[in-house]
Amino acid sequence: MKSLNKEQIIRLTLTLVILLSGAAMIPFVDLPVGAIGWESLTGVYEPDLSVNESSGAPGSTFAFTGSSYPPNSLATIYVNGETKGSVMTDAGGTATFKLNTAGAAPGTYNVTLEVDINATATESIELVESGPTVTPPVGFEGPTFFLDFPNPVFLPIAYRQ
Repeated sequence: MKSLNKEQIIRLTLTLVILLSGAAMIPFVDLPVGAIGWESLTGVYEPDLSVNESSGAPGSTFAFTGSSYPPNSLATIYVNGETKGSVMTDAGGTATFKLNTAGAAPGTYNVTLEVDINATATESIELVESGPTVTPPVGFEGPTFFLDFPNPVFLPIAYRQ
């Protein structure tokens, strides 16, 4: 049997590594191909926040939609700089929520949806006494946050027998 020299052993080893690394990919052949967006690599986003109506009477419930945010991320909701809650963006970078203005005073309110310092958008709503009461579009889904008072915490009721 012929003995192998150092160079032949190195070549044989590299060949085996290349072949085996290709074979290791076989379980992934049937997975769908998805594009990797450059945004996920650079962290640069240009989000947008829209609202169904820009003004309404106190007691209205406005529907907000944020788009072009980082996907599957926790987004914080601020009203005039005060935290009101948070929502998760979906795989497409979209988040929806409702803002209930019951008990709020008339005026202009700046609503911001922020994932991090690089993904922030703001939309203003105005509450006017003589305005119509705004409601979310039929079928609009998303959690409801309250403008004027802290979000309620529902506690269980315990009965003693």
